[in-house]
Amino acid sequence: MRLKISHLTEYRYDEPAQFSLQRLRLTPPTNSTQKVLGWALKVEGAKPEVEYDDQYGNHVNLVSLEGEQDVTRILAEGEVETEDN
Repeated sequence: MRLKISHLTEYRYDEPAQFSLQRLRLTPPTNSTQKVLGWALKVEGAKPEVEYDDQYGNHVNLVSLEGEQDVTRILAEGEVETEDN
Protein backbone atom coordinates (compact mmCIF):
# COMPACT_ATOMS: atom_id res chain seq x y z
CA MET A 1 0.00 0.00 0.00
CA ARG A 2 1.30 3.44 -0.88
CA LEU A 3 0.73 6.16 1.73
CA LYS A 4 1.06 9.92 1.29
CA ILE A 5 1.75 11.56 4.63
CA SER A 6 1.64 15.22 5.60
CA HIS A 7 2.05 16.34 9.21
CA LEU A 8 2.19 19.98 10.36
CA THR A 9 3.30 20.98 13.84
CA GLU A 10 2.89 24.63 14.76
CA TYR A 11 4.18 26.27 17.92
CA ARG A 12 2.76 29.68 18.86
CA TYR A 13 4.29 31.63 21.71
CA ASP A 14 2.44 34.12 23.93
CA GLU A 15 5.61 36.20 23.99
CA PRO A 16 8.28 35.98 21.31
CA ALA A 17 10.72 33.17 22.06
CA GLN A 18 14.36 34.18 22.29
CA PHE A 19 16.05 30.80 21.89
CA SER A 20 15.25 27.08 21.74
CA LEU A 21 16.66 23.82 20.44
CA GLN A 22 14.44 21.00 19.21
CA ARG A 23 15.25 17.45 18.19
CA LEU A 24 12.88 16.39 15.44
CA ARG A 25 12.30 12.67 14.92
CA LEU A 26 9.92 12.95 11.99
CA THR A 27 11.63 10.85 9.31
CA PRO A 28 10.37 7.27 8.93
CA PRO A 29 12.92 4.50 8.32
CA THR A 30 13.08 2.18 5.36
CA ASN A 31 12.94 -1.39 6.69
CA SER A 32 11.56 -4.84 5.84
CA THR A 33 7.90 -3.70 5.95
CA GLN A 34 8.12 -0.21 4.46
CA LYS A 35 10.12 1.72 1.90
CA VAL A 36 10.39 5.51 2.01
CA LEU A 37 9.91 6.72 -1.58
CA GLY A 38 10.43 10.39 -0.77
CA TRP A 39 10.54 12.51 2.36
CA ALA A 40 10.96 16.21 3.13
CA LEU A 41 11.13 18.24 6.30
CA LYS A 42 10.41 21.99 6.04
CA VAL A 43 10.99 24.29 9.00
CA GLU A 44 9.83 27.92 9.23
CA GLY A 45 10.96 30.10 12.13
CA ALA A 46 13.99 27.97 13.00
CA LYS A 47 17.14 26.89 11.22
CA PRO A 48 18.63 23.42 10.73
CA GLU A 49 21.79 22.79 12.76
CA VAL A 50 22.73 19.13 12.30
CA GLU A 51 21.29 15.74 11.25
CA TYR A 52 22.27 12.39 12.74
CA ASP A 53 20.99 8.92 13.59
CA ASP A 54 20.53 8.33 17.32
CA GLN A 55 21.44 5.18 19.28
CA TYR A 56 18.03 3.65 18.43
CA GLY A 57 18.35 4.19 14.67
CA ASN A 58 16.01 7.19 14.51
CA HIS A 59 16.95 9.95 12.10
CA VAL A 60 17.16 13.20 14.07
CA ASN A 61 17.14 16.79 12.81
CA LEU A 62 18.33 19.36 15.34
CA VAL A 63 16.92 22.85 14.73
CA SER A 64 17.44 26.09 16.61
CA LEU A 65 15.28 29.12 17.08
CA GLU A 66 17.19 32.31 17.71
CA GLY A 67 15.93 35.87 17.86
CA GLU A 68 12.35 36.86 18.46
CA GLN A 69 9.92 34.36 16.96
CA ASP A 70 6.23 34.10 17.78
CA VAL A 71 5.55 31.04 15.62
CA THR A 72 7.50 28.00 14.43
CA ARG A 73 6.09 25.62 11.79
CA ILE A 74 7.42 22.17 11.00
CA LEU A 75 6.05 20.28 8.00
CA ALA A 76 7.00 16.64 7.49
CA GLU A 77 5.67 15.04 4.34
CA GLY A 78 6.39 12.29 1.92
CA GLU A 79 5.43 8.96 0.45
CA VAL A 80 5.90 5.51 1.94
CA GLU A 81 5.17 2.11 0.44
CA THR A 82 4.20 -0.58 2.96
CA GLU A 83 3.93 -4.37 2.76
CA ASP A 84 1.45 -6.53 4.63
CA ASN A 85 3.35 -9.37 6.23
